[in-house]
Amino acid sequence: MEGTVNLLSVSMIAVSLVALGGIFYLARKLSAQNAKLASELDMLRQDFNALCSGAVGVNKRVLRLEQRGRDLQQRQDSMEQQQKPSQRPYGEAIQLVQKGADAARVVEEFGLSRSEADLIVMLHGMREAG
Repeated sequence: MEGTVNLLSVSMIAVSLVALGGIFYLARKLSAQNAKLASELDMLRQDFNALCSGAVGVNKRVLRLEQRGRDLQQRQDSMEQQQKPSQRPYGEAIQLVQKGADAARVVEEFGLSRSEADLIVMLHGMREAG
């Protein structure tokens, strides 16, 4: 019976050693996977930080462009308001010609010379098909 107990003890020790070896193998494998995942996570963090930095730069540029557009609009509005009354008929005459008016109507409505009206019609008039 002692032989059986000794054999059983030796078998248990062998099985325990095999199990322990398997546990160490799995622990090493999990440790390697953990290191790989940690490295990938670090790379993703770096990429994310780079994207955030780029987005901040783009946002600043967009804000500057929007402000520049507002500034230009204000300048244009200011220039239009400062325009002398004698200069305004040209803009209105161009709009009228773009709607199809002829030189005679421009002369009649805005008091421009015939040559001025002809020039506006040539530059801004509707082109005839054909």
